[in-house]
Amino acid sequence: MISMTEPVIRRVETAEELFSVAGGDYLLRSDAAPEESLAEQGVAWIAADGGFAFGGSGDGPGLVDWLTVIGTPETARSLLDRALAELPRAPFGFSVPRATELGALEVSEPETWDFMAFDPAWGTELAAVPGEERVAELLPSAEADAEIGDFLKVANPSHSAKPGWEAIEAWGVVRDASGDLLACGAYCRRDGGNGYLASIGTLPEARGQGLGAAVSAWLTRRSLDGGDGFCALGHWHPNEPARRIYARLGYRTTHQMKSGRLAA
Repeated sequence: MISMTEPVIRRVETAEELFSVAGGDYLLRSDAAPEESLAEQGVAWIAADGGFAFGGSGDGPGLVDWLTVIGTPETARSLLDRALAELPRAPFGFSVPRATELGALEVSEPETWDFMAFDPAWGTELAAVPGEERVAELLPSAEADAEIGDFLKVANPSHSAKPGWEAIEAWGVVRDASGDLLACGAYCRRDGGNGYLASIGTLPEARGQGLGAAVSAWLTRRSLDGGDGFCALGHWHPNEPARRIYARLGYRTTHQMKSGRLAA
């Protein structure tokens, strides 16, 4: 149910305004660049209690492909309703805090996921992980994309970052003695400019050897050594084995989210 007292919400047209309120939020910092013009790339709304919603699109001013909403469940629903009422075209989908009540809103392809971040400012050192020395860099190419694509169909069928996606800057891979892939993971750079890990997968028969942790550690180290302020990742929920791996590396869950596509 939506709170009887509706939060005060205002629309903003500049990234400067949005970041002045929510600039410390890791999901925002990952997905949006503070120097971009919201008037050209998208729109945003800010609630008086600090909640916010934002989205962007390359299709034209004020258009949004995907809407992200952050705040308490009550504020998030109000922000979602406000955005859907004001946008000239409904977004393809949205993400909101997991406890947000969607009511009668028609949603397809619902998914629940956790967003995690590793920030050196927390004072946590990324420790060496056994097997990191086995990880090698594989740069995107037609050949590499085909190999990784076939591998992920088995190792992680629900992977989010598809080979060939322009945000992927490199893959971390582990191979066996014959050169066949055992594990992989993508290092991506999102719009906010920081590193983002995705599509981490291990061949079923190679699991239990710590290869997923080794790839994740190697990719995180690559991110931080390359100058990223923090490194982030998202994983489907529930996935306790994956969450434990990332938590042991020093990642923290900053957002518990759910997403869905809107009916046409």
